[in-house]
Amino acid sequence: MDTAILDLLEDIGRTSVARLNPAVTLTAETATARREQVLRTIRGTVLPRRLEFTAANGDCLAIEVNSSRVTDVFRVRSGLVPDFETEARENLAEKLAQLVSDIAAAPGPMELISLQPDIALEADDVGITFSEISDACHSIELPAEPVVSIVPDQEEDDVTDTSDGLASQFYAGTERFAQGRVQVDMSDGEAIQADGACAPKQPMYAGSDLLKQFAADLAGWDKDTSAELDHPQLIVLRPSGGKGTALAVLHDGTQISAAVHEARKLGAVVNLWKTLTEADA
Repeated sequence: MDTAILDLLEDIGRTSVARLNPAVTLTAETATARREQVLRTIRGTVLPRRLEFTAANGDCLAIEVNSSRVTDVFRVRSGLVPDFETEARENLAEKLAQLVSDIAAAPGPMELISLQPDIALEADDVGITFSEISDACHSIELPAEPVVSIVPDQEEDDVTDTSDGLASQFYAGTERFAQGRVQVDMSDGEAIQADGACAPKQPMYAGSDLLKQFAADLAGWDKDTSAELDHPQLIVLRPSGGKGTALAVLHDGTQISAAVHEARKLGAVVNLWKTLTEADA
């Protein structure tokens, strides 16, 4: 005997383990793939077997299969089982395709148990062929699979919440009149978000070094004026004459938001400031 075959048999004997559960798990992740697995199982069943497909939620489809043909249905996910004695062959193929699609659309993973039939098949039990069921499945659209995103757990202190605080609200409120905006974390001088003329590769983009220096200058200002001034603070820089480009900065103590805008829109800045501070009072 070929030594390669002997080695293969030895590997099989060494790695094989007895199954305590007769069920086989079908690991397909989508409804379409699960339906293909059910159809392949039907196609690959030559001897008479009772096949039970059970979804993760307990739904079950139990069918009798012989020579790649479905000859009977014992249990369905819902509704009545097809009547093989009275229904037309075409209708049976469509109903079986729907049953296969229904169990495939149920939550995975799916388990398969293959059992011997309760009674011997009769000679006239020709059944519905795999090809007939497969062809009927083509007209049945399966539901789209949900998209699941797994977000790793983070420590609460590591999460920067940009939705709270006056700086975040100021950043959002200046969208309607600002030419460019940037929001900065005071702790490290790093930009949290930026858009418009202040976005990367735009003419008013402020690099990391400049933002860190700006945050450091404001920190020094806070230290010098802590006895007289509290947060939040609104800082406005505008050209003489009231024409050209101006800069409005809101500093809430932990973050700063700066908005570049036309100088003539100072009134919009002041109105936004009043709205935010009155609501926060």
